[in-house]
Amino acid sequence: MALKDIKCFVLDMDGTIYLGNQLFDYTKEFLATAEQCGIDIWYYTNNSSKNAKFYINKLKKMGIVCEERKMLISNQVIIKHLLEHHQKSRVYVAGTQYLIDDFEEAGINVTDTDCDVVVMGFDTTLTYEKLVKACDFVRYGATLYGVNMDYNCPTETGFIPDCGSICQLVYASTGVSAEFFGKPSKHTADFIFEKTGYDKKSLAIVGDRVYTDIALGAYNGFTSILVLSGESSLEDVKNSDAKPDLIYASLKEISEDLKKIYKL
Repeated sequence: MALKDIKCFVLDMDGTIYLGNQLFDYTKEFLATAEQCGIDIWYYTNNSSKNAKFYINKLKKMGIVCEERKMLISNQVIIKHLLEHHQKSRVYVAGTQYLIDDFEEAGINVTDTDCDVVVMGFDTTLTYEKLVKACDFVRYGATLYGVNMDYNCPTETGFIPDCGSICQLVYASTGVSAEFFGKPSKHTADFIFEKTGYDKKSLAIVGDRVYTDIALGAYNGFTSILVLSGESSLEDVKNSDAKPDLIYASLKEISEDLKKIYKL
């Protein structure tokens, strides 16, 4: 797929447009260039430790305005599934207050006692008590879901354990694997197409992680663009079944190509 055919970029956040709380110095130029080219910009983050409102405010503080409808997050994807398939279920959430608030605002029956479904998020407030409860509920027969499968979250000082790693703790204790809803699942691909209104030929996911961002496009039949400004390296690409359609050092180089294509 050629860059000139793309009408919508769905941008990953951490490692792609910023790292932690530091906006990359080329991000605003990329956004301006895309706008000049008539390319729509949406955002999608797997980071279930926060919610869409948090990320809209985070971008605002960085000088980027994002419409509420254009900020997509893994929380929204699993909530959609729960509302469609577990309307009457009692759900135990091992997650931050941001995630719990999203669930409760959506009308999901969140409980701290007996449950039908256990949802593990990227819980930066995880305690041993929460982990024990989750494992007990799963052993008693509760369905196990993970919001996002990321093993690590990039920060300014290195990587910290993410939801995928936390779910491995539950698996090691119970022998039960979680079903995940963030990138690269079909749940997320369908959600993105539904929300953006673009088809597979005109939409591209742009991100820094091969096994989530790139796999999302590769496994679901649309364009994926890897930027090497975050977690993944060319060595990771070599060792992965999921291959990006395009590889750039950063968003800066995508801007340069767009300017050539559109003669800006």
